[in-house]
Amino acid sequence: MNSRRHFIQKYLPLITSLCANQIFAQESAWPNKPVKIIAPSAPGGSLDILSRMFARGLGDKLGQSFVVENKTGSGGNIGFDATAKSKPDGYTFMIASDPLALNYSLYNKLPYDPIKDFAPIIMIATLSQVLSVNPKIPANNIGEFLALVKAKPNTISVGTSGNGAPGHLAIALLAQAGYPLIHIPYRGAGLAVADAAAGQIDATIVTLPATLSFIRQKQLRPLAVTSSKRSRFAMELPTIKEVIPSVMVDSWQAFFAPVGTSKPIIGKLNTELNLLLKSKEVIDSFESQAFESGGGSPEDLGKFLNDEITRWAPIIKMAGMKAD
Repeated sequence: MNSRRHFIQKYLPLITSLCANQIFAQESAWPNKPVKIIAPSAPGGSLDILSRMFARGLGDKLGQSFVVENKTGSGGNIGFDATAKSKPDGYTFMIASDPLALNYSLYNKLPYDPIKDFAPIIMIATLSQVLSVNPKIPANNIGEFLALVKAKPNTISVGTSGNGAPGHLAIALLAQAGYPLIHIPYRGAGLAVADAAAGQIDATIVTLPATLSFIRQKQLRPLAVTSSKRSRFAMELPTIKEVIPSVMVDSWQAFFAPVGTSKPIIGKLNTELNLLLKSKEVIDSFESQAFESGGGSPEDLGKFLNDEITRWAPIIKMAGMKAD
């Protein structure tokens, strides 16, 4: 027993050092094979578009392929779960958005934990949801719209990109403030916007990027944004918060890795993505799509996600929201 203890005491530091050197060498060589980015959305959506743009940028900078894999369904849960269960070796990470925080309260049970199962990397972008009406609706500004809702409660139909979507949250906050609307959930913002422009529904609350072309063609009339501050892409539009302080919904998109992914790899990804956010391709793309650039540290993103989960849980419960 004494000889065994002596052996361990003598060689354990050497073994530990060798293991540490091997891990450092592996991390220093990262990436040495293709890296997968999981996008929990269908091809063509904003998450998919952003993931492919950053995949190209990372591939060019790091000399390895970054391949996007779309995993759709269950409000993003299929993609989130696949990421959570992936090996934390730096060769799988994901782009995520609002549902990562909201699904915690929208679903009775999740196969993953949004805080414990993911390592934050970086906030990529934020974007505004915009309240727009069909031009036939007699409201030229947010004040007139709210007066109309007050005079005719539960008669104005508003489309969103689905149950539990940011637009749905804004509708719930408006109802709690005394402005009840009829919520019409769609499977995506595009369908909602098209129906509002055609007069099938009265209004929409979806992202500004999804609405811009209809606004420019005067098929929809924008009244206000739901974000915490005015969008620099539509500074003339007030926030709903300016009129009703309790109504505020910010939308976001960010990168995460499976928990356990090494800090050096997380740090390297954070550095490279921060640099890409300053590149001409990303800046030009964000300008054309009305995205506000993100950035910051993994710690910043981790705190943001935790704050979002905490903020929305009681609101979702009070509104009785449940996902499909």
